[in-house]
Amino acid sequence: MPLVAFLLALFLLGGCATPPTAVGLTVDPFSAYLMAGDRLAASGRRMAAEEIYRQAAALRPADPVPYLRLAHLYQTWERPREGQAAVEAAARLGAPTLEVESLRAAFCADLGDWEGVISHGSAVLQSDPSDQETRRRLAQAYVALGEVEKAIGEYEVLQRSAPGDPQIGERLGVLLAMREPEAAWPYLQAARTPLATGVLQMLEEGGETAYRLARIGQICLAHGEPWLAALALEQAVALRPAYADAQALLGEALRVLGREEEALAHLTAAVEAAPQSALAQSLLGLHYLEAGEPRSARPYLEAAYDLDPANPAFSLYLARVYAALGWHDVAGAWADEALRLAPDDPDMWEAVARLYLEYGMTDRGVEAARRLAELRPDDGVAYDLLGWAYFLNGDRHQAEASLLQAVRLSPGLGLAYCHLGQLYSSVGDRERARMYFIRALDLPIDQDLRERIEGFLDMPDMP
Repeated sequence: MPLVAFLLALFLLGGCATPPTAVGLTVDPFSAYLMAGDRLAASGRRMAAEEIYRQAAALRPADPVPYLRLAHLYQTWERPREGQAAVEAAARLGAPTLEVESLRAAFCADLGDWEGVISHGSAVLQSDPSDQETRRRLAQAYVALGEVEKAIGEYEVLQRSAPGDPQIGERLGVLLAMREPEAAWPYLQAARTPLATGVLQMLEEGGETAYRLARIGQICLAHGEPWLAALALEQAVALRPAYADAQALLGEALRVLGREEEALAHLTAAVEAAPQSALAQSLLGLHYLEAGEPRSARPYLEAAYDLDPANPAFSLYLARVYAALGWHDVAGAWADEALRLAPDDPDMWEAVARLYLEYGMTDRGVEAARRLAELRPDDGVAYDLLGWAYFLNGDRHQAEASLLQAVRLSPGLGLAYCHLGQLYSSVGDRERARMYFIRALDLPIDQDLRERIEGFLDMPDMP
């Protein structure tokens, strides 16, 4: 490639990377591309970095390095499928085995392939026992597969090498609380995370084994740890199969993990064992609601409300049911009841705002999103929701102000950049729209949103 053309390509693709050249010296385009890609990746411009690394791969098709760079890029980008393809390409070209196996373990963990994590992670640790990130993944794989003792063993190794790490102490403490509560105390006390504190308080209350395990599961669910929750709840149900609350909570944990058939079996068993349990009725109803079956959900959620009318979550679930059935006035009444019961709960206002916007009740959506922004004035998600509500309600000026505030508060919020792209596209500002769409694609976002943005960029009038 001629020097002038090479420099122009770097300028167009990266804009911030200059190859290491000097008068009279020969340019190495391959190394310069790698350096430019590294700088772009470090600055968060992942789309441009991806293109640069692919240009490097085209220059030297037999060199594994560009594919390894791509694999690491995809790892930070949360694109495990593309990462797997890149690391396998690197492996075929003779990339170092240890790096390949480490990346394989990482992508398997991202995809929930726990057997793969154990296979590749064990190979890494045989060569490098000090690799803490791989050992963390291996420990999580054992948790996911129900191998409690092996998980405890891995976390104990991690704890010895990093005794002050709160997450390691938290997980080791929670696992020990399932087996040896007395041994769990020092780790939970040292960790001081919200989850560790919750489990520690539960241990102070005491109680028989099945109850303890069920409460651990419930606390883990509440703190977004469904794998740990399922592990504890499976043990509780094994000890007491007729324990309805444990069955219901296990069903919910399995639903969150995507194990729908198993979840339904446990939830149904819970309702049959204890029809007067508001928890069991509500979680079975929620299962059907999340599965897109509002008619099936309705009787269980109505029963839950009748059993515990003061619980705002049940009113919210019924609002969702009636909105999905097309009864918007009834849905609005139930949403009002949920807000009456939890007037200062930002999570409730967010859920209600999203409900209104999803079903076209934009005036109400603006009101709810505005209240959410009042309750969370420093939260980019709140301003993104408010901006989108204004946009759907036809107020583009207010929408722009709120969405720009969202990205100022939360620069990593991909959905807000997408919404800005849609806003500018709607007023014909295609250049600015493209800029925000590309910024969204540079961020780790879910596949559905990525495909949606790529669809916007493929529109014929987009520059």
